[in-house]
Amino acid sequence: MIDWLYTLPDTLTLAISALSLAIAILILPSLVRRLPGLNPSVENSDFVLRLQSTLFTMTSLVLAFTLVEAESNFRKVDALVSTEASQINRLDRLLARYGDDSAGAIRPHLRAYAESIVRDEWPEMLHRRQSEKTRQAFAPIARDVLSIDPGQGRQAIIYAEILRSFDMIAESRDARLNAVSVGLPVAYWHVVLFSVLMLLFVSSTMELTAFRAYVLAAQMSVMGAFIGFVFIMDQPFKGQMAVDAQPIVQAITLIDARKGGASP
Repeated sequence: MIDWLYTLPDTLTLAISALSLAIAILILPSLVRRLPGLNPSVENSDFVLRLQSTLFTMTSLVLAFTLVEAESNFRKVDALVSTEASQINRLDRLLARYGDDSAGAIRPHLRAYAESIVRDEWPEMLHRRQSEKTRQAFAPIARDVLSIDPGQGRQAIIYAEILRSFDMIAESRDARLNAVSVGLPVAYWHVVLFSVLMLLFVSSTMELTAFRAYVLAAQMSVMGAFIGFVFIMDQPFKGQMAVDAQPIVQAITLIDARKGGASP
């Protein structure tokens, strides 16, 4: 429902999140004091200040912890894509070194598969789907690799490496497709929303001066910036900082540069 936020620049997303909480803490006190028994006074302001400080610290610690978790997920997904690109390049290099037409004929299929990942599958992954075209592009690679009849010695050794690389590419694709659902659980966002609402509510019950209002607005803008940053990092394949297919593109470039010969 809020995926459209990932279409905005990250700076704008952070600004919206920070300003939303800053404005909320400036507006809410005038609404809260209308509720029975919640008229701010000098007597309860000291208690509210201590409670507000505790709530802010606890919420900030939870956000900091989950930010670390979100960044860890992001790095893992980025590493998955880089590993898959490396394995595609390695398989092409092995096929070129094999020195047989049956292996050389697989290389165009491998390039077409890598290109299909970039062109067809990546847009589908943004919608948490896999591409049927990419799956079909992988089929002839599997068929032709398994049909190779290696000779003795050097070819047998290289063919064993080809089979290993082929299996790793298949596993890497499965891991990448599974990673499209990586993210913090929905329950986490419910807890964060509840915590922030309680923090806003408690902050709104203290007696506010102009000075306190500005300080609380600054405090809540920091909280909003934290939430915005966690939101940005939560979906590795979405947003301005998203994991992209550039490693696969680089692998295609290396395949093209090989031009039928084995690279070192």
